[in-house]
Amino acid sequence: MKMGVYTSALLSLMIMLSCVTIGSADGSELKDSQRAKNVILMIGDGMGISQETMARIEKAGWNLSRYADTRLYMDSMEHTGILRTFSANSFVTDSAPASTAMATGHKTNNGVIGQDATAIPGIRDGRNLTTILELAEKAGLSTGVVTTTRITHATPAAFYAHVDNRDNESKIAEQLLTSGVEVALGGGMSYFIGKNDTSPLGGKGKRTDDRNLIETATALGYTFVYNGTAFRGLDANSTERLLGIFENSHMEYELVRARSSDPDPSLAEMTEKAIYLLSKNPKGFFLMVEGGRIDHACHERSLENATMDTLAFDEAVGKALDFAMKNKDTLVIVTADHECGGLIIQPENLESYESGGIMPVFGSGTVEIKSPKCNFLVEMDEATHTGADVTIRATGPGASLVHGLMDNTQVFSLIKEALGL
Repeated sequence: MKMGVYTSALLSLMIMLSCVTIGSADGSELKDSQRAKNVILMIGDGMGISQETMARIEKAGWNLSRYADTRLYMDSMEHTGILRTFSANSFVTDSAPASTAMATGHKTNNGVIGQDATAIPGIRDGRNLTTILELAEKAGLSTGVVTTTRITHATPAAFYAHVDNRDNESKIAEQLLTSGVEVALGGGMSYFIGKNDTSPLGGKGKRTDDRNLIETATALGYTFVYNGTAFRGLDANSTERLLGIFENSHMEYELVRARSSDPDPSLAEMTEKAIYLLSKNPKGFFLMVEGGRIDHACHERSLENATMDTLAFDEAVGKALDFAMKNKDTLVIVTADHECGGLIIQPENLESYESGGIMPVFGSGTVEIKSPKCNFLVEMDEATHTGADVTIRATGPGASLVHGLMDNTQVFSLIKEALGL
């Protein structure tokens, strides 16, 4: 009889607890039952709606009949919204303030990482902002950053570093090793090697001093790998902290990587390995994954590289979604920091759509020249970022808060609330 009373009381308490809510990023309520144990934030650098569209076209083999049913992995996600990308001082952001907004919930100026808008790039520090990765570390979660750019580049750096100038990659590399991050994978070996030294990959160090941060990392307990063979042969079960740096600067475009005799790990492989290592923590994890070279290809107006790197990023999304499917307490968010290139998917025949073909062009990076007789555009050598909004998708606990028009600062709030930090 007493057992029945206790059971009834316990059941009532459980019902009451299940109704506890917290305020959400958009003012709605997030129930405790919507809390996440793990969050994987995936950022396609420079990936706008047109880049996503071209990835579907490429995946369909440029065949219109197949294209109708072609979907990316990210297209399967439950909730979709539109994300605004402007920075504190510009309609057109660069990666530093855009990623800082997602990492900290605060707008800052172009060129600034992890500091507020009182910072003047390269001149004056602002107030350091607390990142979602730092909050996760403080709460005992494991954390990771994975990218195809230098690991010290703007987007990954925004989650663990605080500098008034995104180009201060020597200092950013030092801050990576003091951040507590358990897994860091990408390029950028030159900023971990002294200025007078040669890296294991044969490149010269670009640090401003003679420090060897690889030695520092191993002393801190990191397993260090720098090629695909070592990465794939890693005993993940006995690895607690992993630093993988696979190129002196950025990692290769996917088309180049895939043709190598000993290819660097793909973004999908790095994502899968990072998830495995981080998920060993029973408290959960936060992981940021960047498809960083989409942006570089768009700057170069290389449609082939931009498209293939978008597809490689989507393969990594597929790995994250596979994990989330088996682990329902995982929130996956896929978005971009900004659009790059002003990609226009225009008809092949500019006088008639009926020809069926397309002739994509990168429209940004043009200068208007006016004269008494005509107006025309001169194309600059490099395409630029644009101020266009980008998509945001989410699946898992708390994903329902992704809808409508959102600001990039809300990504921080969403993750913070989902993890209960």
